[in-house]
Amino acid sequence: MIKAERQSLILNYINGKELSIVEDMVQDLNVAFTTIRRDLLELEEQGLIIRVHGGAKPLRDKNVAEEMLDQKLSENIIAKKQIAAKALDCIKKGETIFLDAGSNTYYLSQIIKPELELRILTNSIINAQELTKNGNNFVHILGGRFKPKTGAIIGYEAIKSIQQYSFDLAFIGANAVDNEFNLYTTDDDEAQVKEQAIKQSRFAFALADRSKFNSKSFIKFATKSQVTVISED
Repeated sequence: MIKAERQSLILNYINGKELSIVEDMVQDLNVAFTTIRRDLLELEEQGLIIRVHGGAKPLRDKNVAEEMLDQKLSENIIAKKQIAAKALDCIKKGETIFLDAGSNTYYLSQIIKPELELRILTNSIINAQELTKNGNNFVHILGGRFKPKTGAIIGYEAIKSIQQYSFDLAFIGANAVDNEFNLYTTDDDEAQVKEQAIKQSRFAFALADRSKFNSKSFIKFATKSQVTVISED
């Protein structure tokens, strides 16, 4: 069976269930375990499924679907710049901060200047590029697996790396904010990075424009008691 046919078969299988377990797919589709895992990763990167621990879920709800980063960066730009300005006001000179991957945090990375003398850890390559382009000298990037769709660095290595740090502030991205100000994302790997960054921080802020409000996504990673939400006026 050629790759395209196999991935089409896997996609149809996933779309027919609420949750598909890798071991079940191996048996039902007669495809090797390593091949299934590789195909699930590619299907996720194409935006066709949601990969979860041990399996995959179909994309049925637009609240759960994840847009490409390029698309997110071009949406609600005025609101995201307002949010970035508010977030910048929370930062004091000489602090150590974590800057999460995402479109809202990207606009914050654009306006952080070297005069603040910050030590910054990020799991986003494009955020790191913006920060260094502005002249910030103490910018560190997490190690781990790169997720092209969102530009995030995730996985076991990223989580272990975060555990070595202590942050004054963390600025976290979110895919959805429900009516009780709980925060959600679409990917369990990204959720684990966000959760760990919040744990390592004295104060944590979620940057979310109004388009993210009154909705839920796949995984809840924080509650309103853990994180302060910054949105536009």
